[in-house]
Amino acid sequence: MSVGSFQARQTNSRHDGTCACPTAEQQLEFLQRIQSLFEDGNFSATYKYALLMALAELAVELGEDNGNELPLEMAKIGEKFAELYWPQTVQYVSGVAGTLCDVLKQNHGAQAGAINELLNLREAGANTLSKAKNLPNWPSAVQRITETVRTMPIKHLQVLGGRQVPFLYDYPLPHGKLVLKAGVMFNLRTFHSLIQQLARNGWISHIRQIHFNREIVGPTDDLERFMFGTSRNSLQAVLPILAKLQSGRCFYCDGDIRTGGHVDHFIPWSRFSRDLAHNFVLAHTGCNSFKSDMLAARIHLDNWVRRNEKYGAEIAGNFGEAGFVGDEAGILSVASWAYGQAVTSGGIAWVESKVTEPVSPAYLAVFG
Repeated sequence: MSVGSFQARQTNSRHDGTCACPTAEQQLEFLQRIQSLFEDGNFSATYKYALLMALAELAVELGEDNGNELPLEMAKIGEKFAELYWPQTVQYVSGVAGTLCDVLKQNHGAQAGAINELLNLREAGANTLSKAKNLPNWPSAVQRITETVRTMPIKHLQVLGGRQVPFLYDYPLPHGKLVLKAGVMFNLRTFHSLIQQLARNGWISHIRQIHFNREIVGPTDDLERFMFGTSRNSLQAVLPILAKLQSGRCFYCDGDIRTGGHVDHFIPWSRFSRDLAHNFVLAHTGCNSFKSDMLAARIHLDNWVRRNEKYGAEIAGNFGEAGFVGDEAGILSVASWAYGQAVTSGGIAWVESKVTEPVSPAYLAVFG
């Protein structure tokens, strides 16, 4: 099927002015094109993986579950790039005897420009992303990263077999914006977790293949957590903040946490791997273990939304000092997406211990 026919079949408008969501057949075609992108695309650096992850995250944060186009400001994409690469601007320490400690290279030649821009911010005194965003030279750094994104991965991401196959967005970009085509926003939201994992796996594999990195990574490592997650030490640093906010009680069972406790991602990190301040809660070790990667039940969702409404500014301030970015509206959009996906797929939510319940459409009333 040609790109034109694939696109034309996704642009049928409904009476409310929105485009119809892609059919099951169209969703399968989209996944096949994503598969071709990984199999037939030329990944000479990690930028393409970052771009695909950025587009998927922005579709969740800024999009809706319909078949419409989604215009994205280039500055938003550039800032998302900076967020994705920031954890990788510290030296990797494998802990294996005989390996070096250094910043991982992102391509086979000179270090990636985006990494160098962020390293300059670290040298200017920013040891966390939230502090970097408060530096006066943050906007200019993001602007230069944005220009790199415009001239490199945006141009080359959809090149398959030596030719442009514009199934995600048109290229050249119209009016200086990247516009996700009709149906693409919906598919990126629907298959977000799959696309993110494919991109992360490809990114990690690329990092391993770079000769410079082989003396750093070593035979055993936890590259995924290092490149895309938050260090355990960073999470431990926010534990006292949450303990004070929750009066020393578990967010889920309300039991007393006299010592320890675990910092939990309310919307599981496995579903949306961005560490936002308003997404953290403190839980008993047992509650955290039982909940695992499940969504929390309606009673917990109500409490979480009310907590953020009441203490949103306080959370943003305290966690900002600890190095985490606060985005109350952003994480609420993510939560709405996550629970909406669960309703569609017949997902379940964790209540307590080994008790679960179906995620019903009534859950979505929380989001208005």
